[in-house]
Amino acid sequence: MRLKKTNRGFTLAEVLITLGIIGVVAAMTLPAVINNTKNKELETAFRKSYSLLTQVTQRVVNDDFGGSLDETSSYKLTKYYKKYYKNATICSGYNTNNGCPNVNYPNFCTFMKSNYKTYNGTSKPGCLGNDALSNTVDNTTMFFDFATEDEGEVGSPVYRKIIIAIDVNGWQKRPNRWGHDVFVFQINNKGKVLPMGVDGTAFPVDDYCSETSLGQNNGYGCTVKAINDPNYFKNLPK
Repeated sequence: MRLKKTNRGFTLAEVLITLGIIGVVAAMTLPAVINNTKNKELETAFRKSYSLLTQVTQRVVNDDFGGSLDETSSYKLTKYYKKYYKNATICSGYNTNNGCPNVNYPNFCTFMKSNYKTYNGTSKPGCLGNDALSNTVDNTTMFFDFATEDEGEVGSPVYRKIIIAIDVNGWQKRPNRWGHDVFVFQINNKGKVLPMGVDGTAFPVDDYCSETSLGQNNGYGCTVKAINDPNYFKNLPK
């Protein structure tokens, strides 16, 4: 006697269980995948911004200042940088024109404390880079700072130092955290771009790139780690 062959499909219960398992696995892994993708995008934007800043700074120093920056000329560098960043715009520290972040704030300090956070996200940041701002065509934002005695900054670590901070995806886009999408550079009088945190810069990495510090300057010294540590962007604090 020949037995009739039958094809047995999945029951509805089995299909629902399988879909449930897939859903649980996706829920567990998808946030990590999304986070890794975002951090990789930040790393790519950071390295592009760093490379461009280095090139533009050399052009500014050599072509516009004859090879050397002095303390008085360095205070108003924005107009020179603007020449080499395509379609760049400039806002001064108190500019409230449309397109400037201060449109709803009295000055850059208030804007920064309201829209940015420190490296570990626990504190409002200081006002580094509050002299002027330049929005560039590639969606980055550059903050310029040069502290003088007129600002009561004689004892400040940035006193008479040329500081440029870059938000690599622009001030309008998060995370807006120092050491995540905002990085600080110090420019010497020969136009060398020093990643903040390296020996001799205003904010040493050991003190200003901490996962536990509550200081308002935490994150300023992370730039050197972002350049040298291949796993830096994979391990950003949440």
